[in-house]
Amino acid sequence: MDNSKVLWAAPTALCQNKSDRLKSLAANPFNLTRQIMNHIQEGVVVMDARGRVLEVNPAFCTLSELDNAQLCGVHITNISGSLHRRRYYREIWQQLQQHEHWQGEVEHYNRQGVRVTHQLMLHLVKDSQGQVEHILGIIDDVSQLKASEKQLSFLAHHDALTGAANRTFLLSWFSQLTSKLTEHESLALLFIDLDRFKPVNDNFGHGVGDQVLKELARRLQTQIDETGLLARIGGDEFVVVLPDTHTIAQLQHKAEQLLTQLKIPVKVGDYELSVGASMGVSFYPEQGKDIESLLRYADIAMYQAKRYSSNKICFFGHSQYAQLQDQQRLSADFHQAITDSQFFLQYQPVLATKNKQLLSLEVLLRWQHPQLGVLYPRQFLSAAAAAGSLYRLAEWVFIEAAQQLRYWRQHLHWQGGISVNLSGLELEQLRVAPLVALLQQQDVNPADFTLELGSDYLMRRSEPLSDTLAQLRAAGMSIYLNKVGEGRFNFETLNQLPIDGIKLDRCLFSEFERPFSQSVIRSLLLLSEALGIKVVACGVETPAQWQFLHEHGCHGVQGRLLAPPMHAHELVSYLNK
Repeated sequence: MDNSKVLWAAPTALCQNKSDRLKSLAANPFNLTRQIMNHIQEGVVVMDARGRVLEVNPAFCTLSELDNAQLCGVHITNISGSLHRRRYYREIWQQLQQHEHWQGEVEHYNRQGVRVTHQLMLHLVKDSQGQVEHILGIIDDVSQLKASEKQLSFLAHHDALTGAANRTFLLSWFSQLTSKLTEHESLALLFIDLDRFKPVNDNFGHGVGDQVLKELARRLQTQIDETGLLARIGGDEFVVVLPDTHTIAQLQHKAEQLLTQLKIPVKVGDYELSVGASMGVSFYPEQGKDIESLLRYADIAMYQAKRYSSNKICFFGHSQYAQLQDQQRLSADFHQAITDSQFFLQYQPVLATKNKQLLSLEVLLRWQHPQLGVLYPRQFLSAAAAAGSLYRLAEWVFIEAAQQLRYWRQHLHWQGGISVNLSGLELEQLRVAPLVALLQQQDVNPADFTLELGSDYLMRRSEPLSDTLAQLRAAGMSIYLNKVGEGRFNFETLNQLPIDGIKLDRCLFSEFERPFSQSVIRSLLLLSEALGIKVVACGVETPAQWQFLHEHGCHGVQGRLLAPPMHAHELVSYLNK
C-alpha cells in the first residue's frame, strides 16, 4: 500500500469538513452569535435607538434578576432601582452621541437590598446612512472586585489589629486637612503612650495583649467624632488629632476623658487588666505646621507627663521647646567637641564603709563647652544619641579611663578598679568583643571594670540584653544596678538579674531623717545581703548617714562627705595618701 496516499488522505478530509462548517456559518451567522451570547459570563443587551430593550442574553437576566419577558420593551434606565439621578444618564447619552461609545460604572440595589456595582460598556450601531440603529450594551458585576479593592485600600491605610488609621494614612489625612484650614483654625495632636502594656505581653502573652489593644482602641474611637482621627503609630502608641479646638480647659477635659477610658480595666477571659496611659499635646499651627514636628513635640511632652505629671497629661510649651533647641544645638556641636577634645573625665572615690579604704573610682564624664561651660551627661547624652555619636563617646570614655588606670597601676601601684556608668546606652547594640579588645590594647584587664546600668533599663530583661550582660560578665566585668530607689524597681526580679551589686540612689538620702527612708534603706541592705550582692550608697553627705550605713553592713559609700569628684591630677595626691 502506498503510505503517502494514506498520509495525505486525512488532512484532505479535515480541510473538507472545515470548509463545510464555514459555509454553514456563512449561511446563518446569527446562530454563532447567539451561541456566544448564551455562554459568556458578561451580560449583553441589545437596545433600539431610544434605549428600549430588544434582546438580552441569560447572563444579563441573572445580573438584573429579571427574565426575558420582563426586560423586553423596557427602557434600560428603568430596569432596577438605580442609585443614579436622571442627570447622570443624560451625561452618558451626551458622551455616547459625541464618541459613539461610553464606559463606566452604574450602581443599584438588588432584591436583597445589597448595593451592587456594574461595569457598563455602550456602543452605537449605525446603518449605512449613519443613523443610529441599535445600542449595544455589555455589563459585568464588579461588586466583589470593588469590595476587594476597598478592603485592600483599608488594610494599606489602617492598622490590621485595631482598625485605627496607620502612620501612612495619618500623614496623608493631616496634609489634606491642614490645606483646607483658615489661618484662624487650629488642631491639637495628642500623643498617647500606654503605661503598663509591656508587662501584659510578658506575663499573659501577645494574644491577650492584642485583645487589650483592640479594646482600648475601640474606647478611644468612641470618644472621637467624624472630624477627628485616631491612629496607631507604634506597638502601644496612639495619636489623636482633634480639629476645632477651643480653649485649653476644654482640651484638658477631653484629654482627661480619653485617659479615663484607658484606666478602666480590660476584661480578657478570666483576667482584668489595668493599663493606663500618659499623654503629650502639641498644637497646629502655633508650634508647627508639619506633622513630623508636631509628633516630635507631643512625644517630648508625653515623656514629661510620664515622668513628672501627676495627671499624666502634659502640654508642649516654651520650656520644652527651649530644651529641644538646646539639644539640636548640642547635636550640631557634638562632632567638633570630640575632635577638639572638649570632653574630660573626673573620678569620684568609692570607699569601704567599714574602714574608708579606697575600693574603686567612678568615672564621671563632662563636656567643657566653649560657650555653655561645663555640661553634665544628663544635659548632652540625648544630643549625642541624636548625633549618632553615643557609642563613639562611650569608646572614648573606656580608652581614656583605661589609659589612666594603667598609669596609676604603673606609677602609684594602686590596684583598685574603675566604674563606668553606661546609662543612656542601648546595651543590646553594644559589641562586647571589640570593647574587650579595646581594653586589652590599653594593657588593662576587663575584670578591672565595673559597668553601671540604670534600674529602669535592666528591668526590661530582654533576651538580647541578657545575652550582652552574660558576655560582659564572661569577660570578667562586674555589673551594678544603679539609681536603685529612683524609677522602676521590682524586688521579685532582682534575684534573676545577672548583677553583682546595686548602688542606692542619692534620692534615698535626701530625707534621711524620716524613719520611712531609713526603713527603705535598711530593707534594701538586708535583701542584698540575703542575695549575696554588694551595695554602694551614693550621695552620702553627713556623718549620721555614714554611721547608719556602717551599722547595717553597707559595702561601700560614695559622696562629698568622704571625697568629691576629682580630676586625674588631683587624684595623684589623694592616692598617695
